[in-house]
Amino acid sequence: MLTFLTIAAVFAITLVTSIPAVSLLTPADIAAASAPSFRTMTAVQPQELGIVSGGADIPIDRDEYTVTSLREKLKAISAGRGAAFYNDPSWKIQWPIAIGVPMTDQFGPRVLCDTCGVTMHRGVDFLPGRGAPIQAIAAGTVRYVEESDSGLGVHVIIDHHIDGRLVSSVYCHLEFGSIAMAPGETVHVGQLVGTTGDTGFAFGPHLHFEIREGGTTNVDPVAWLEAHTG
Repeated sequence: MLTFLTIAAVFAITLVTSIPAVSLLTPADIAAASAPSFRTMTAVQPQELGIVSGGADIPIDRDEYTVTSLREKLKAISAGRGAAFYNDPSWKIQWPIAIGVPMTDQFGPRVLCDTCGVTMHRGVDFLPGRGAPIQAIAAGTVRYVEESDSGLGVHVIIDHHIDGRLVSSVYCHLEFGSIAMAPGETVHVGQLVGTTGDTGFAFGPHLHFEIREGGTTNVDPVAWLEAHTG
């Protein structure tokens, strides 16, 4: 009898441990156990645009600045000077025009037009009016004369020896047939060179005048004349 009870007990334990635990649950228990769990979420209020009162009363400091283009700077640099020079007929070195006249387009970089690039202006432009007489700035020898309607137009180059150095003066855009001297001719200060025109690359009647130290190196003619006239 004891042996039978022992065998029955062993069989019952084996049966219980070999059956999966889920097989002992009802379908409702399994569904409840498998369902995902969710936390309770607190409702979030949508964002709203707030308006701060008094904002218009808060001053805002800004640095003031202006933008100046290279073109505008060059126009300012090359702006015309007034009739700021005076000639005395007794001077050994004089201005190329006997009386003071306006000057435009100074020596240095410039912009000729809205679509043009930056160019180097190698002289200064005088505005005495068409047909005005142009004179030699000092005694010297005529090196070159050209009758042309391109580039510098009708122009003359005169070589001078000043303070032991060679200095050349150049007179450009003169009228055709107005040149009153020839290559190799010795000239004196104040002698007629020709008359003002617009030959060559010119937008109107004017004298384009240059000073070339050593005969080749362009310098500011206004500064040079201011330092040597008188």
